[in-house]
Amino acid sequence: MGQSMRIMIDGSMCTAGGGFSFLANVVPQMARLAPESRFRILVRNPKLAEAMPAADNLEVEVLPPTGIVGRMRFSYLEAPRLAREWNADLYYSAGETVPLKAPCPTIASFQNPNVFSKEELHWPLYQKARLALLRALSAVSARCAERVMFVSEDSARWMGDSVGLPEEKRVAVQHGIDAESFSQAADAPLHPNPYILSVSSIYRYKNYVRLIEAYTELAQRRREMPDLIIIGDKQDEKYSEEMYRARDAAGALSEKIHILGEVPYSEIAPYYAGASLFVFPSYLETFGIPLLEAMGSGLPTVAADTPIFREVGGDAVLYADPHSSAALAKSMEQALFSPGFAGALAKLGRERARQFTWERTASKLLTVFDEVHAEQEAHAWPTGPGFLRAAPRMTPVGQSLRPIR
Repeated sequence: MGQSMRIMIDGSMCTAGGGFSFLANVVPQMARLAPESRFRILVRNPKLAEAMPAADNLEVEVLPPTGIVGRMRFSYLEAPRLAREWNADLYYSAGETVPLKAPCPTIASFQNPNVFSKEELHWPLYQKARLALLRALSAVSARCAERVMFVSEDSARWMGDSVGLPEEKRVAVQHGIDAESFSQAADAPLHPNPYILSVSSIYRYKNYVRLIEAYTELAQRRREMPDLIIIGDKQDEKYSEEMYRARDAAGALSEKIHILGEVPYSEIAPYYAGASLFVFPSYLETFGIPLLEAMGSGLPTVAADTPIFREVGGDAVLYADPHSSAALAKSMEQALFSPGFAGALAKLGRERARQFTWERTASKLLTVFDEVHAEQEAHAWPTGPGFLRAAPRMTPVGQSLRPIR
């Protein structure tokens, strides 16, 4: 990072899932890579604050819990005031909203597929209204922000198109992985039997009911099947109930299906280390950090055949139609029981995962910060009595920033 800046990071909307993992890993890396700059991160989840290591140039502020109205009030009224009082040079939001009138350049981060997807996910009325509001606010942010960051080229394409975002404002900065923490062997078994693992927050599009059905279908013809373990915080209570019903419908096999609920992020790696296979059947993702974690752990991996998983997994993953339990069962069977297949996938996965590091992610995000700050400095007006702090924020005509790979 070439410039000394004061960077305010709004993580107030990242309470779980990929957004949580992203901030927990990338913010400490940015603070380390840019010791001459100061970072202030605003969070609502105390666990996210605890995940931030102590650093001289990193401040962490925990905000009180609030609902959607409180979040909007914070984004549009309180956040600009905090940025102004702190004399921030740049405001980076890890959510979909940025202040309409900020005292410094702003960058939004579009990571939540729920906000932009047209999939019928059977949300309750309240959630549908909430997502519609966030979609409208995201379109406003897309117009106000100097850049909009996406965590993959695939999401930059379809999510950017959904709000009519100009190509020159789109920046793709992929997630990373702490390879060291996911490459260790398990110290002790966490489960008495061999097991297949799936990890992700529980939403309908995570497709766990179909995974349970696929597992049951395969276990009925393969008596040597490992158990199935699903780990994820319950973000959709109704769908969680459907998962339990699908497990009960497996009859005697239900004893081999274990829905563990939420496991602290710091305790996830040993579950990967002890598994025989990882399956990620989700059909709606902007990246899919668990896929990368599984590959980094040396697990043979089966994933939904979607553009984003192809972008992340390349030829190191076995893909299956996520809408077909038979297709999922067939791929799981191939990965588990075809001689030499699991070992080959595991080797390819480790090699693929080495291309994705949080240091790489942080470095590229800092590069975007530098570029936006340099543009602001180039268009700054004189300061002093009678002058504004800077000219109205804009993207220079004809300037294009390609997705960062």
